[in-house]
Parts: sequence; structure tokens; C-alpha cells
Amino acid sequence: MNPLPLFGLQFTLSLIIFGMVAKWYIAPALSKLPLQAALVPLFLVHALRYLPSSAFAPGQVDAKIPMDAMARIAYGDLASAILALIAVVFLRYEWSGAVAVAWLVNTVTSLDWLYAGYLAASSQLVTYAMGGNWYIINYYVPVIGVIHVMIFACLIKDRNRSHPLQAV
Repeated sequence: MNPLPLFGLQFTLSLIIFGMVAKWYIAPALSKLPLQAALVPLFLVHALRYLPSSAFAPGQVDAKIPMDAMARIAYGDLASAILALIAVVFLRYEWSGAVAVAWLVNTVTSLDWLYAGYLAASSQLVTYAMGGNWYIINYYVPVIGVIHVMIFACLIKDRNRSHPLQAV
């Protein structure tokens, strides 16, 4: 099977499945928690964004793969993982400005997620031998997207609850 349609199918199914899990199970459970407590596990999922750096382990990806694109993706994801951990600490210990940090980190890491997708698509990374990174692209990347949406939804819902006149 051609890798592009296979990728499209797997990515789309993963996005749909993780979206359903988020909507039916995760969001209802987190809605019972205060905002900062609800955001901690969501940011912890982002703390795993160092995973694409496994492409630099010997024999993991095709030697012909555009390593400049892989490097930009991996370093952006590593920075996103570190930012997510910073957000986790702020939120978990309820430090001053924790919600502002959550907004900033989710915005920056969402932009990195979109940029990484652009780099992967424009470099046609899925047409190269990806080793274990194939699973990262098709299963973990959709999870990250769903989690970004969940974080923004929690932050917006809390903001509207804090400022009832803005909802009018």
C-alpha cells in the first residue's frame, strides 16, 4: 500500500478515536476538577513530546530522510516538552500566574505542533522508512492535537465562567 493513503487513514482514524475518548471519558472526568488540577494531566501528555528525538538513534529512520526537517521537528518538540513540564509545575503547585502560563505554553506548543505538521508534510516524511517514528506520527501526534483542543476548551470555559458579562 502506498504510504500516503495509509498515513492518511491511520492518522484520521486515530484523530477520530482519540477525539471520542476525550469527549466521552476524559473531558467529563476532568470537568469535575478545578481548572488547574484538570490541566495538569493534559500538559503531562505533552511532556512526552521528546519522543520524536528517537529519530536520531542509530538505525531508526532512513538515512535519506531530510534530517534538517527531522531536527527542527525534534528540537521543537523537545522545547515543547520542557514548556509543558514548566506549565505542570506552575499548575500543580498553584503558583501565581499558572493559568497565564498555561495559555502561553499551549499557544506556543500548538504553533509548534502545526509547524511540525507542515514540515513533515512538505518534506513528505511518511514516504521514508520511519521505524518506530511511524507510530509517533500516526498515534501520538493526533493525541497531541486533541489535547491542545481540550486545554484551550478548559481555559476558554474557565475564562467565560470568571467573566460572566463577556458571555453576554
